[in-house]
Amino acid sequence: MLEEQHNRLKGIIFTYYRIWQCEFIPDFGWNAIKKIKRSIYPVNLTFGMFCVVWHFIVQMEDYGYDLALTIVYFFAIYQCFMVYFEIMVIHRKRIFGMLKFFDSWVKSTTPGISDIRRKYLLINIKLGIKWTKIFLIFITFVGVSVNSFHLYISKFTAPMLFTIPGLTESSFFYYPTNVIYGTVLYFSILLNIMIADAVVMITILYFRSEFYTLAEYITQLNDPAVARDKAASILKMTHETHKMALLKVKELTQAYWHLYFHKLFAIMIYLCCTLYIFQSLNSSLFIAVLIVGAMTSQIFILCFFGQVIENSSELLFHNFFAAKWYEMKLSDQKDYLMMMISIQKSVRIDTFGFGNISIYTFVQVRIGESTLPSNVHAFE
Repeated sequence: MLEEQHNRLKGIIFTYYRIWQCEFIPDFGWNAIKKIKRSIYPVNLTFGMFCVVWHFIVQMEDYGYDLALTIVYFFAIYQCFMVYFEIMVIHRKRIFGMLKFFDSWVKSTTPGISDIRRKYLLINIKLGIKWTKIFLIFITFVGVSVNSFHLYISKFTAPMLFTIPGLTESSFFYYPTNVIYGTVLYFSILLNIMIADAVVMITILYFRSEFYTLAEYITQLNDPAVARDKAASILKMTHETHKMALLKVKELTQAYWHLYFHKLFAIMIYLCCTLYIFQSLNSSLFIAVLIVGAMTSQIFILCFFGQVIENSSELLFHNFFAAKWYEMKLSDQKDYLMMMISIQKSVRIDTFGFGNISIYTFVQVRIGESTLPSNVHAFE
C-alpha cells in the first residue's frame, strides 16, 4: 500500500518532467534531437513573451481588464522561465536524488523506527495525493473558465487576449492558429506553475513524515525504565536519523529559495493587477473572483507548507524536551544535552526579500493586498 502510493506521487513528478522536457518524443539516440526537445518549451515561452509585449505596445486598446491581464501574463511567463530553469535544469539531479532517497525511507527495515516511519509516510503521502488532486482540479477549472471567457470576449480569436503578430485577419490560418496556440500556451503556463507548486508540496510532506516519526520515536524516553536502560540506543538512532534528515532538508532549501522568491514576487504582481481588475471590470465579476482565488491558493500552498515543515521540526524538539532525562545515565544525559542544542533550531524555508516562509507570510500578503485598492484607484 505504502509503496503503491509512493510510486503514484513519484509518477506525478516524473510525468511533469517528461511532458515539459518533451521526453515523450523519440530522439533515436541523437544528441541534436535531445537538445531540440529540451528547447521546445523555452522557445515557446520566448515567443509567447514576444506576443504579449507586442500586444501591449501595438494591439492594446483597452487599458482596464486587458492591461491588467497582459501584465499578469507577462509575469506568468517570467515565472515559468524561472520554474523551468530552477526545477528542470539547475536542480533536476538534486530533486531526482531526493526522490531516490525517499525510496530508502519507504523500504526501511530499521528495528524500532521503520514501523513508525511507514505509518507517517502513508499518512503524508495520502495527504500529498489528496492536496495535489484538489489543487490541480481547482486550477484547471479556473483555467478553463478564464480561457473560455477570453475566447468569448475576443470573438474566438485570442485565448490570451493577444493575436499572433504578422497574421492578418483575412488569412485562412488566423482563427485556428491564434486559438490553438493561445490555448496551448495558456495551459502550458498554468500547469507548469501549478505542478511545480505540487512538487514543492510533495517533497516537504516527506520531510514532515520523517520529523513526525522522530517525534513519536523519542517519546519512548518518557518511560523512566526505558530512559534508564535504552536511552543510549534511542539517542543514537535519533541523532543519526535527524542528522541525515537535516542534510537533505538543507539540499531542499538550497533548491527552493530561489524558486520561492520568483514565485512570490510574481504573485505580488498578480494580486496588484487583479485589484486593478476589480476597479475596472465591467464584464464578469465571477472571472475576476476566480483569478484572485487561483492566485490566493498558489500563495497559500507555498506559505502553508513552509509552515508545515517548521511545525513538524518544532514538534520533535517539544517531544525531545519532555523526555525523562533525569532518569538517564550521566553519559546519556551529556549526549541528550548536546542533541537538544542541535534540535532546538526549527527547520525553515527562507527566501530573499520575504524572510521566513510561513502562514504569517501569507497573512502579510493578504493584509498588504487589502490596503491597495485606494492606491490603485488613484491611478485610474
